[in-house]
Amino acid sequence: MTKAHILEPTQFQAVGRLFGVLSDPTRLTILHMLKAGPTNVSELVDRTNLKQANVSKQLGLMFDVGLLGRERVGNQVYYTIREPLIFELCDLVCKKLQRDAQTQMELHQAIAATPVSR
Repeated sequence: MTKAHILEPTQFQAVGRLFGVLSDPTRLTILHMLKAGPTNVSELVDRTNLKQANVSKQLGLMFDVGLLGRERVGNQVYYTIREPLIFELCDLVCKKLQRDAQTQMELHQAIAATPVSR
């Protein structure tokens, strides 16, 4: 039996910070929009109907934890996904939610099919 690798406190803090960034639906929406390719702030504002300051703040947070890259082209800054692994993590979470929903549906169907005794 091998001993599990235990992270250092600073590593746990980094993991917590990353999951904290991923806990916001707005940031997840922006990440999925960036999956299609490099996008600038103006395009993201148009697609999300959020204010420019909010989009910029969210992009900055995701850049700070290493999820995004950015490149200036003229007077525009384009953001890209730096860590594509993030989509695998999202897929894992979505699969878990689908399993949970399926289990709940099966439970409700079983309850509905159970005859009521009088």
